[in-house]
Amino acid sequence: MARRATPLTARQVATFKQGVYGDGWGLFLVVKDSGARAWEVRYALPGGKRRSIGIGAVDRPYSLAEAREKAREIQKAAKLGVDPLAERRQEREALKTEADKVDDTTFRACAEAYIASRRATWKSAQHARDWEASLKNHAYPLLGEAPVQGITVLDVLAVLQPIWLTIPETANRVRNRIELAIDWAIAMGHRTNESNPARWAGKVKMLLPSPAKAVAAVRLGNGRAKHFDALPWQELPALVSRLREYQSQTARALEFTILTVARTNMARAAEWSEIDFEARTWTIPAVRMKMGEEHCVPLSDRAIVILTQQKEYAEHSRSPFIFPGVVPKRPLHDNTMYTFLKRYMQCDNITVHGFRSTFRQWVADNRLSRDAAEMALAHTLGKVEGAYQRSDLLGERRVLAEAWDRYISGETSTVLAFPVRV
Repeated sequence: MARRATPLTARQVATFKQGVYGDGWGLFLVVKDSGARAWEVRYALPGGKRRSIGIGAVDRPYSLAEAREKAREIQKAAKLGVDPLAERRQEREALKTEADKVDDTTFRACAEAYIASRRATWKSAQHARDWEASLKNHAYPLLGEAPVQGITVLDVLAVLQPIWLTIPETANRVRNRIELAIDWAIAMGHRTNESNPARWAGKVKMLLPSPAKAVAAVRLGNGRAKHFDALPWQELPALVSRLREYQSQTARALEFTILTVARTNMARAAEWSEIDFEARTWTIPAVRMKMGEEHCVPLSDRAIVILTQQKEYAEHSRSPFIFPGVVPKRPLHDNTMYTFLKRYMQCDNITVHGFRSTFRQWVADNRLSRDAAEMALAHTLGKVEGAYQRSDLLGERRVLAEAWDRYISGETSTVLAFPVRV
């Protein structure tokens, strides 16, 4: 196929309105009414059969120059009788076949099988009942239906962290029982990764205080459970109500952080360029994300209100940051929200980061979507879950964000109408 005399320019690629525009070598720029831009290559196979194949969005992964090079490669392959579209379909079928081979045995199934295998050797029936009750109350809400193949240290931490400094003896028993159930899964071949994420000698001891120190911390509170970093979700509406009595930007930054369940550094360094008021989203670039991947946050009604209020405040400072610091060209200081929480909210034993745990426990206790919650927290799903879950669940996360907004605002005390956990 001969090149056209007037190829596209980079400026045209960036500015052309809805339509289809040719560049030569069968390369076309497709601009949708939404403004999305993608590359398409049209080619002919020997015998005259014509095909077209999409090769990706503009700059993701191909720039104009890279798209032209890809188009040449496709045209050369087509002349040799190789159909790139058929090859792509074969690759996808092969990947699907491999994914179908993945063992999706759940953690609950492994735990129940382990209990059954040991029940006859335990001294009493009560011991078996204790096992079942502890896993049902603490592990199954988060891990029960998760494929044991994909469970990570972060999954185990989500179970243990809310109870580690409140009921430490039970928490350590739960950790040990999770470890044994996963060891059983490894021995039976249900988990090919032989690293056990619940093993204390692994990463867990780096993420949690030792069991002895956890017990000592509770005893320092005269035997009463003490919350050192995460507020129980049942107490959050009262705190938010008091928080809204303050009209400072620090109070708004703290509430925005709670609403979006963002990490402190993500929220305090948020920039106006990351906000899309029309789409009601906050897109955090990969360079500011812990996992190095772009993260899109759906914004609830209250979050939009806070941003609107902050817009008026920020216009005077002319800062790129939504919550600027004392020096407008810098974001809010990293200790400002924590100091506000301690000084004005009288919350000595919780941290700003702890509200993420509060949200996660609220999701678990109300049987909401585990996957949507993990994505809202910008956690990476296990390898098996990641293989099956290609969507970012933005729609489901938007519903979850609004339910969280309504709950912490005191507008509802129940979320039973929300979809149950998947």
